[in-house]
Amino acid sequence: MVLVFTFTSIGCKDHVEEQCQRACGIFVDCIEKEFNTKAKSNFKNQLKTQCMDGCTTHNSEILQCFETESNSCKTYSNCLKDMGTFE
Repeated sequence: MVLVFTFTSIGCKDHVEEQCQRACGIFVDCIEKEFNTKAKSNFKNQLKTQCMDGCTTHNSEILQCFETESNSCKTYSNCLKDMGTFE
């Protein structure tokens, strides 16, 4: 029973991490579009790391925005702001 729970938890975590990776990739792309510039790789990595930290902590809010609003940078960022993920 414990073994089944362990493998199920690992599978769920991997799924959330995969979704967060996608959501944070789009988030970084949106930042670049908003400021009309290509961010330096160390800054992009920092943004993505911070996003991943937030996503793993607040994944339900961030992933909800990603699933419903990721077709537009403006609606995606507004959703994230409205959810309070940037506070």
